[in-house]
Amino acid sequence: MFSLDEFAQLQFLEGRWKGSSPDGKEFFEEYDRPAAAVFQSRRFPNRDFSEHTDGATISLEDGEVVSRWGKYTWKASAIGADSASFEPVSAPSQFSWRRVDAATLEAQQRWTVDGKEQEYTMRLTRLDPG
Repeated sequence: MFSLDEFAQLQFLEGRWKGSSPDGKEFFEEYDRPAAAVFQSRRFPNRDFSEHTDGATISLEDGEVVSRWGKYTWKASAIGADSASFEPVSAPSQFSWRRVDAATLEAQQRWTVDGKEQEYTMRLTRLDPG
């Protein structure tokens, strides 16, 4: 069970970020908090942040922190001032975020294929002062 104060620790995600997908293609993400119990992310194809192509919502619901992206759902297993971990509810992987420093964020995904654990870490760079 998470409180609103614990949920608010996800504020380290807020801002505009640039990253590269596993295929090497650049992407841009923006995280904001439109309501006390909601963080929103939007993915953009370019740096002008004009039309998003994808997005997710992270919300505090009855003490649980739930992340939804398309048809997939995860629940937070841990939230701290510089990190958060999410376990799959109806998703193929688990993921976590970790703030490396004020300008760098790491997003790590883990999944299993044929009994072997796979892992991929993306590094995102802050584009605004946050």
